Amino acid sequence: MTDLGRMRYFLGIEVLQSSNGIFVGQKKYAEAIFARFKMDGCNSVNNPIVPGIKLCKDHDGSKINSILYKQIVGSLMYLTAIRLDMMFVVSLLSRYMECPTELHLQVAKRVFRYLKGTISF
Repeated sequence: MTDLGRMRYFLGIEVLQSSNGIFVGQKKYAEAIFARFKMDGCNSVNNPIVPGIKLCKDHDGSKINSILYKQIVGSLMYLTAIRLDMMFVVSLLSRYMECPTELHLQVAKRVFRYLKGTISF
């Protein structure tokens, strides 16, 4: 067994250990998923979902690639390990992974925009 010193980064979670306590974050992971889904140049918003929006199955909406949508929602789910403020909207998005439409993708992109503005939380 080898002592590698203090833990700094493990499974996408950054760890900062100081005399004030131990702080965890996922800034590096968030930046990686911005690049992966080509959202690194997006503008930020103040809330993860438009207040009062009602998501539904949207049978009339244009269908999108469900694999891409599942990858986006899965990446956002991993962020909720630290970012509990996004838990509601990500669980709401996960309900529509079977047959996602353009509306669901727009809401997921808004979560990315919210994350962009609050990346250091």
